[in-house]
Amino acid sequence: MSYRTIELRAFRVALSAAALLIISGCSHYEVDFDLTDGSFRPKGKSIAVISGTKEQTNVVLAKLVSDSLRRKSRYQVASIAEINQAVASYPQTIKGPYKSAYFVIDTDWDLGDRNKIASIQRSLGVDYLYVIWAPVAVQHNGGEVLSVPAVAQLFERPNTSVVAQTSMAVFVGDENNVYLKEGVEEIARQLAENTHMASGARK
Repeated sequence: MSYRTIELRAFRVALSAAALLIISGCSHYEVDFDLTDGSFRPKGKSIAVISGTKEQTNVVLAKLVSDSLRRKSRYQVASIAEINQAVASYPQTIKGPYKSAYFVIDTDWDLGDRNKIASIQRSLGVDYLYVIWAPVAVQHNGGEVLSVPAVAQLFERPNTSVVAQTSMAVFVGDENNVYLKEGVEEIARQLAENTHMASGARK
């Protein structure tokens, strides 16, 4: 893993954030999915989930969310093979909606390389593009489990308008990566349900 790992003893804020997750009851993940327009209804069904960085954990996270979304939703989800075929040199580094990312992500939803995102969406030919940025991982007191803060945006064609955004944190490195799987399932669930595309949901 090429992430910059940081000892939490040097960053009390990050330690407090991890403790908050445990106290809140969602000790293995935190996911906050928000629509930018509460009246949003999907106009199409095709979607691709991609990584916004070249970091391996980011790439894996995007693929797992894609796989889970395929099971939980009525979206036609692009496969990794389709993404690799349509997008040259995937994964690519895409400027994301944040000012900095060290032990936390300093989010600014107005930032990001919208032109590059629009180009990728056109290449994929999908109605929706969900880009996940997980540019940093934080090591907990020398342990094997890392917390991975991430942000994501859901873009709708034809104008690559932002229709939703997500702040999240997952954990990786536990036995069998159970924590990561739990977080992934929650990300996909919220994406499917909040965009009215969950399996079995009314159209």
